[in-house]
Amino acid sequence: MKALFYIPTLLFLFSVSFGFSQRNYHCPEEECDFQPGEQVFVFGNKVKLRSAPKIESKVLELLRIGEWVEIIEKTEFSWPYKGYDSPFYKVKYDTVEGYILGGLLSLKKKTIADSDYFFAFSKEGENHSLNIRQLIHGKYSEQKVPLSHANISIDFLGNRGMYDLDDILYINYHSVVDGNEGGGIYFFAQDNTLHQIGQLSGISSSTTLKQSERFIFPKDEHGIPDTILYRKQRAEILDETSEWVQSSTETRKFQWLEGKLTPNFHQKR
Repeated sequence: MKALFYIPTLLFLFSVSFGFSQRNYHCPEEECDFQPGEQVFVFGNKVKLRSAPKIESKVLELLRIGEWVEIIEKTEFSWPYKGYDSPFYKVKYDTVEGYILGGLLSLKKKTIADSDYFFAFSKEGENHSLNIRQLIHGKYSEQKVPLSHANISIDFLGNRGMYDLDDILYINYHSVVDGNEGGGIYFFAQDNTLHQIGQLSGISSSTTLKQSERFIFPKDEHGIPDTILYRKQRAEILDETSEWVQSSTETRKFQWLEGKLTPNFHQKR
């Protein structure tokens, strides 16, 4: 019975919530498919809206990145695209109905300052990536972000009290099985530039071992003005019967100066 107390305690200590909703969850699997009635934005550029759910069918329209369509239904047809078996969707564009490959649609859209951001998965071998396209003044650029796995949510946290930032993007890993990488990847949006700050881990190798890393911002609980606090926590149950728990906490303070995290977050700690 004593172990029943400690295991929930470990889960409580290492749980971090930014108010994620199930609808923010993204993955290449069927449970993450677009739903009928959903408004979805085009990730590709000059995307072909087709008359039928096959690549040799007639092209009805060419859609630019950032234009939106309404999902009517997912079809039973698919085509390999960017490493995944991507389904065709029947969609409505303006007054025209047609079919688009799902991999050419953005998982999400976010506008920050003068930039629109769009997101899509790709895969090479067993390696997943998240492709982020930034559209500003009619031109787009792209950065490719390697992922530990593709069960994620794409969340925007606001500036969390970092008033020289426009927003904070957090790619949150959802650990769906024991041993999957948790944690996430932080990006800072400033002056129409998206800076990748660092990937922090969250490991759950069993019910007796938990490890997490996170950034604590000024507006967060225990936050410090004008400071980004890094915190790493580790706890392990060595013996359930005697309630023997070994835990440790590591902290470090950073500042955001001239587009860089200071001191260098990636230097050996």
